[in-house]
Amino acid sequence: MPRYSILITVLIALVVTLGTVSFTVWEFYQLNRQQYLSNIFSKNELVRQIYGDVLERGRDLDVLEKNLATYSLTLIHDYNMKKTILSEGQKVQKEFFESAKNSISKKKSFVVISDILQESFIEMIIHEDKVYFHMKTPNEYFLLEAKDLKPYHMGNLLYSYLTIIWIILFSFFYILRRFYPLRKLRDKIKKFADGDLQVSFKVEGKDEISEVANEFDNAARKINTLIESRNLFLRNIMHELKTPITKGRFSVEMLDDNKYKSRLLNVFIRMEGLINEMALVEQIASGFEQTKVDDYRAVDIISEALDMGFFEPENYSLDISSDLMLHVDYKLFATAIKNMIDNAIKYADDKKVIITAREGKLLFENYGKGLDEPLSYYLEPFTKSHKAVHSFGLGLYIVNAILESHGYTLKYEHLNGWNRFWFEKKL
Repeated sequence: MPRYSILITVLIALVVTLGTVSFTVWEFYQLNRQQYLSNIFSKNELVRQIYGDVLERGRDLDVLEKNLATYSLTLIHDYNMKKTILSEGQKVQKEFFESAKNSISKKKSFVVISDILQESFIEMIIHEDKVYFHMKTPNEYFLLEAKDLKPYHMGNLLYSYLTIIWIILFSFFYILRRFYPLRKLRDKIKKFADGDLQVSFKVEGKDEISEVANEFDNAARKINTLIESRNLFLRNIMHELKTPITKGRFSVEMLDDNKYKSRLLNVFIRMEGLINEMALVEQIASGFEQTKVDDYRAVDIISEALDMGFFEPENYSLDISSDLMLHVDYKLFATAIKNMIDNAIKYADDKKVIITAREGKLLFENYGKGLDEPLSYYLEPFTKSHKAVHSFGLGLYIVNAILESHGYTLKYEHLNGWNRFWFEKKL
C-alpha cells in the first residue's frame, strides 16, 4: 500500500464527491434551463395568434403593434439594431408553422387573404440579457422584444452549488485535521523504533486516535520497563557466569599438565566462547544502534576482523581495493567477516582462504568439499556440519543476522572444487 494510503483515500473520496455534485448540478442546470426556456417560449403562440388575427381581419401594422404592446411585446424598427440582434444573439429555440402568403401593410390599407400556405418560423433569441422573438413569414419578418421576460439565470442554483462545495471542502479539511494526531503518533513511533525509549505518546482527547495513542504510551512504558529489566538481568547473568569460569581457568592452569587439565581447560574455553556468542546473538536480535553506522574503508574493517581472529598470515591472502567504502557498524561487520574467515580456514583442505573486496563485493573462497546441506540450513541457530565438533553452530547464523541488519544477504556457490561465499547488497 502507498505510504499515505488514508490521505489518498480521502482525496479520492473528495474528488469523487465534488465530481458527482458538479455533474448533478450541471445536469439539473441544463434541465431546469430547458424547462424555463420552454415555458417562456410558449409566448410564441400568443405572437402567432395576434399576428394571424391581424392578418385575417386585414388590419395594419399599427393595430398589430398595439395588440402586442398589451402583452409587453414591442416591435423593433431600427434596422441596425435588428441586424445586430439577429447576428450576435443566441438562438435558443425555433418552431416552424404554415401561414398564408399575405402581408400586413405599413399603411392603413387592408390585406387580401390568399389560399396559398407557405412555411414560416418563429424563434427566441437571447441578447444582452433580453429576450426577443423573431418571426419570419414569406413576405416579411418581425423582431419583438419581450419586456416582461428575462433570460434564465442560475443565481440561486450557483449559490446552492457553492454552498455545497464549501461544506464538502470544510468537511475535508476537518477530517485532515482530525488525522493530524495520527501523523504525530507515526513520527513518535518511528523515534521509538530508532531507540528513543523515553518518547511520550500521550495525547489529550477522547476520540479513537487519542485512545490508541494513550494505549500505545502505556505499552511503550511496559516495553521500556521490560528492556531495562532484561538489560539488568543480562549484565548480572554474564557477570555471574564469567566470574566462576575465569576462576576455574586460573585454577586449572595451576594443575599439573595431564589429559584432565587439557579437558577442563577446553570446557572452560568453550563455555566462555558460548557466552560471548550468545551475548552477540542477543545484541543482534534486540537491534543494533543505527547511530554507530558510518562509512569505513573495507581494508580497515577486514584488518580489524583479522586481528579479532588472531589469524596467521599463511592462512589467508588478500585482494582488497583500497578505496572501497562500506556504510556499516564497524565492530559488528568486522565480527561477521571474522566468522567467515574462521569458517573458510577451518573447512578448507589447505587451511587457506582468499579474501577479495572489489566493486562493492566481499568474497571468501576456499578449496574443499561443498556444503552437505543448502545454505539456508546453516543460517539457522545451532545447526552445523557433522565434522564441526568444536563449533556451536552459531557462526553463519550470526553472520547472516549482521548482514540482514545492514541490508546485505549471504550468497554461496560451489564451483570446480571451490567454495565461494560473498556479501551482496540488497536492491
